[in-house]
Amino acid sequence: MVSLADVRAWDHAALDEVFSVLQIRTQILIHDGDDYGKIVPVEGWSGPAADNAAAQHKTHMQALDAYAAGAAALGKAVGQASDAIVAVQSAIYNADELARKYGFAIADAGGIADAYAGKQPPPDLNPDDRERIHTQLVDEIAQILRTANDLDADLASVLDRAAAGQFGTGNESTVAAAAADGLAAPGITASEPPPNATPSQASAWWATLTPAERDILIRDRPGTVGAMDGLPGSARDRANRAVLAQQETDLRRQREDIQRRMNGLKMSDPQQQTEHHDLQSQLDRIDGRLSELDKVGKALAQPGSRQLLVLDGGGDHLKAAVASGNVDTARNIVTFTGGFGSSVNGDLLDYDKRMDQIRQDADDLSERYGHGGKSAAVTWMGYDAPQSVDVLGTGKAEAGAGKLAPFLQGLDASREGDPARQVALGHSYGSTTTGIALRHAGADAAIFAGSPGIDTGNITDLKVPPGQSYVLKNDGDPVATSGWFGKDPVDMPGVHHMSTDRSYPADGPPLDATSGHSSVDQYLRPGTTSQHNIAAVVADTPAQLTLQDQPGFEYRMPGGR
Repeated sequence: MVSLADVRAWDHAALDEVFSVLQIRTQILIHDGDDYGKIVPVEGWSGPAADNAAAQHKTHMQALDAYAAGAAALGKAVGQASDAIVAVQSAIYNADELARKYGFAIADAGGIADAYAGKQPPPDLNPDDRERIHTQLVDEIAQILRTANDLDADLASVLDRAAAGQFGTGNESTVAAAAADGLAAPGITASEPPPNATPSQASAWWATLTPAERDILIRDRPGTVGAMDGLPGSARDRANRAVLAQQETDLRRQREDIQRRMNGLKMSDPQQQTEHHDLQSQLDRIDGRLSELDKVGKALAQPGSRQLLVLDGGGDHLKAAVASGNVDTARNIVTFTGGFGSSVNGDLLDYDKRMDQIRQDADDLSERYGHGGKSAAVTWMGYDAPQSVDVLGTGKAEAGAGKLAPFLQGLDASREGDPARQVALGHSYGSTTTGIALRHAGADAAIFAGSPGIDTGNITDLKVPPGQSYVLKNDGDPVATSGWFGKDPVDMPGVHHMSTDRSYPADGPPLDATSGHSSVDQYLRPGTTSQHNIAAVVADTPAQLTLQDQPGFEYRMPGGR
């Protein structure tokens, strides 16, 4: 077993030199070996001596083939190992930097020491952030050592096999062919992701892979990569787009096959009528799924940058998450969760349009009044939202929160030591889902719109900093007044009540009031006080909020009025 000190001391430059020498020696073997292969048989030479020479020549050629195959395989493995060492040592460097930033130090034995043990950390180091980073560092060191041990074992295996002459068939027609066989043999393989990986563990695993290994995984196992919370948005997007295309191709092929079978049936035959009915049901399901995939494709094709972060075909309905902007580089990320009746087929395009506008407005507010950082807006439809009487219970919300929480954690973990400011936004039943998720995953701010309750009466149950929870409640919204899933967030101490009335910003046109329960047509509608407030929370420009806080519902207008 290798130690962290061993990995720190590994010299990839030495392997680069070995790689260069092996390439040169392999080319010499190929050139001289194939020349040697041509000297026998000698024209006109026959008899016992010729037969003996031919036998010896064949033995020599088999040895040359084994040498060339082994040298080619070893050269490939050494080159891969050198690249892998760079990736692993880069992961160590990044872990060291992250540790220093949060007041930790990584020992050569792999332990993590607290620089502030017994002392009070500086006030800018949030205790919750330090706890999260400590967990992340533990996962990163464990994965670095896991990858390093896999690498060490793989390279040792190639060395042993090359020494034993186990590469190539020994019956290639030329030495060049033998070298090609050796080059085609498996060399250093990417380490497998940890089983049941947490977002932090998945991020740590990805960090230890070389760019070539990542590309191969996205190409060969897009479903695995696309589904892993904790991986960069760019990687998940590439993988999920590949899955999207493959699913569409497979479904269209299945549809054509079913249609051919249906066309060949005789409707006058009762048995074939039954078969026709069953096939029609299959066809309807396929058409429904194709329609859902089409909506995802149309969302990705909208103007501006989009990332496909989730594509889950399990269950009766497709689940997806589409980001407007770049979650890998954005300073702020808002994740929106819809509620009762929401679906990819019915709502993704409208939700995406509204969230994209919020992103643009947040960028404008940030540029004018804030830190100038860019935002990304995620439309998260990664759970089976209730479609019927199941809306009366929290079962779907709890199941959805079980998926939303690791998604939010993954957005943080994928950013290494540069996490974005995360805002969780939930509407209606989606606010209940969001509230439950925030008991397990942290966010820098939370917004509950048209909420029937967040399954708790105490905002401190959520992993949200004090003063960073907000509620929007329209006049005439029966769901928001129901208190079906707990205390109305408007009445919770520590929750800011943002106005949805008509308002008059100091430096812009009036903003319209909203009413009723709709998300797309009301709470998220551009040009409204509600939508403006959401964008201001995302942009982290609190002076631009219009609050209606208790006591007395006293307005605080944009600009501090």
